[in-house]
Amino acid sequence: MLDQGKISGLQMALLLYPAIMATFFLTLPSSTAYYARNDMWMTGILSAFFGVLVIYIATKLHELFPGKTIIQQSEHIIGVLPGKVIGILFFFYSIHVAGLITRMYAEFVTGQFLFKTPLLMIIALMVLLASIAVRGGIEVMARCAVIFTPIFIFPLLLLLLLFPDLELHNIFPVLSRGILPVLQATALPQAWVSELFYISFFLPSLNSPAKGRKWGNITLAAVLLSIIYVNLITLFLLGPDAANKTYPILVTFRYISIYGIFENLESLLLAMWIFGNFIKICVFLYVAVVSFTQILRLSDYRPVVFPMGILTIVLSFWGIPDASVLGEYVRYVGPFEIPVVMLLIPLLLLLIARLRRIRPARK
Repeated sequence: MLDQGKISGLQMALLLYPAIMATFFLTLPSSTAYYARNDMWMTGILSAFFGVLVIYIATKLHELFPGKTIIQQSEHIIGVLPGKVIGILFFFYSIHVAGLITRMYAEFVTGQFLFKTPLLMIIALMVLLASIAVRGGIEVMARCAVIFTPIFIFPLLLLLLLFPDLELHNIFPVLSRGILPVLQATALPQAWVSELFYISFFLPSLNSPAKGRKWGNITLAAVLLSIIYVNLITLFLLGPDAANKTYPILVTFRYISIYGIFENLESLLLAMWIFGNFIKICVFLYVAVVSFTQILRLSDYRPVVFPMGILTIVLSFWGIPDASVLGEYVRYVGPFEIPVVMLLIPLLLLLIARLRRIRPARK
């Protein structure tokens, strides 16, 4: 059977927040500082437009086709065959990104903490746990998010302990090189914020779909505030040198010291990374499974979950020889690939639906 579970708007927000932010915290500060330098904190503000737009598109399409995901909506808007092509595109994108996420997770864990642990072991265990959660359904994933997302957020509050060491003058001069470097630095965060379009796959499971846009915007606000917060802390502590660090947030955690007693708190960052990426992998794997099931119109999604998990493991190694290639892909390909799938295609579908004068279905 297809997943008939129901979740609340808060549970959806707790699923989407780590789905966007889990990989943000480690890689974003260095990527934004590379272009914007001391104006890196502005990237969160400029990304707001894309987040608002994708949430509007997703909720508007759901108003036209209640209870359906983008996979089913596209078949109604542009026809069955072209709609299948759109569905296949979403499926391949989701399973491909799930592989990238698991590889990023494993590279950080083995590169910074578990040096002698095989990469395959780290990836396989995480994908196995995520597959079990996805097979349990949307309600199981939501309950995991209710428990793990607060644990994911808590270590960020410890960054406030660095306040005595922060140099606030690092923010100046503002826009000394103009607005263009800030726009370049915004390319990556606006792309990842566009992944909030995955709300389309959770709206049919909401117990109150009318509140979907409200909770989507709440999630967006939390994401943007987190981006600005982490970028400011990194900038105030490391200054322009943040661009030269692979994981600036890891460096900031190593600076935390409370009276010489509580130190080496980067282990909390590892816990944060594990819980956040578990939810993120669950979300992307769930979307891939739902897309595959709806493309083929299968009656039960559960037999597909573990094969998709195996495919995720394969894709985490395919074409990615090392962490440097992975980093280049995220920095240079992601800003173009993600908006095409998450923003451009749904926007075109909404415009076509409007041109065809498709009206909201009656409840």
